[in-house]
Amino acid sequence: MTTHETISLLVADDHPVVLFGLCRLLEDEPDFNVIGSAESCHTLCDALDTLSPDIVLLDLEMTDTCGIGTLKQVRERHPDVKIIIFTAHAQKEYVLDALRIGIQGYVAKGVTNNRLCEAIRVVSHGGLYLDPAVAIKIQGRAGEHSAPLGLDLDNLTSREATVLQCVATGKRNKEIARELFISERTVKFHISSVLSKLGAKNRTEAVSIAAHQKLISL
Repeated sequence: MTTHETISLLVADDHPVVLFGLCRLLEDEPDFNVIGSAESCHTLCDALDTLSPDIVLLDLEMTDTCGIGTLKQVRERHPDVKIIIFTAHAQKEYVLDALRIGIQGYVAKGVTNNRLCEAIRVVSHGGLYLDPAVAIKIQGRAGEHSAPLGLDLDNLTSREATVLQCVATGKRNKEIARELFISERTVKFHISSVLSKLGAKNRTEAVSIAAHQKLISL
């Protein structure tokens, strides 16, 4: 991303004061552009039908029962939009369900402004971002969130593990290729192989499974 590019954001939260404060905070960042806001899941879905944000910053639970069900609906109707969950609900079940659906970030309310902005920039660059406090919680569930039966996790090569570790830290394919002195095509090949071996539907779920199995660290 060049310094002239901006990240367009759609912010959804059912608390008017929180929503107002979030929008003001984000608009103060030179590389952020808040193009819309929503106080309910209904207005969020309507906004997504007319706007094309790079990232949706979404409170997981709003008054009209947003939750995992609506998150699935948003993902199905708008598969290309990147989603960061920004919520007070950091229970393991919420986090794991959201990861399985394919979000790109999960941040607990109460973080510093800098950390929230960091999460947005990491996700915008194609990375994954888990609030460290959230990552610690889900890593504690090793054995509860296992790879599908029949998969031989020992078949994950050291190179594949290294690539996945880079993915977990928010690096884009181009950055991984440069760091490991391989081509972007090779990076994509390794990621595809990892998804197959771990039985994961996307990069986020692969990182989650690998972290729980202690194959990588968050």
